[in-house]
Amino acid sequence: MTRDELIEAALAHAGAVEDYPFGESILTVKVGGKVFAWIPLTPSGWLGSGCRVAVKVSPSTALELRAAYPEQVYGASPLSEKTWIALRIGGKIDDDEVRDLIASSYAAVVSALPKRRRPTSSG
Repeated sequence: MTRDELIEAALAHAGAVEDYPFGESILTVKVGGKVFAWIPLTPSGWLGSGCRVAVKVSPSTALELRAAYPEQVYGASPLSEKTWIALRIGGKIDDDEVRDLIASSYAAVVSALPKRRRPTSSG
């Protein structure tokens, strides 16, 4: 999966918008004003090096993924490492699993939004 495909997967969800609140080097993908994916646009820096993304997951999912992919999944500091994980793209994690994790992050953020800020359809 390329960075462009990663961005496309995140923006495919209903109500998803891109934002650059921390400058041009980090893309945040939001729904209802809340971030569900952090995508660094630089080759290295925050979240490591190479193509990478931070997504929101349940604490148990974070533990499972870290155990399954010890060199590919890690805490997304300074975000809460209990519920935000960083994924290195292009390694052992299958592209479909990355898309599923983005969709899961999106769903978690949407479910926490007030009903008036939720998109009317899901993607």
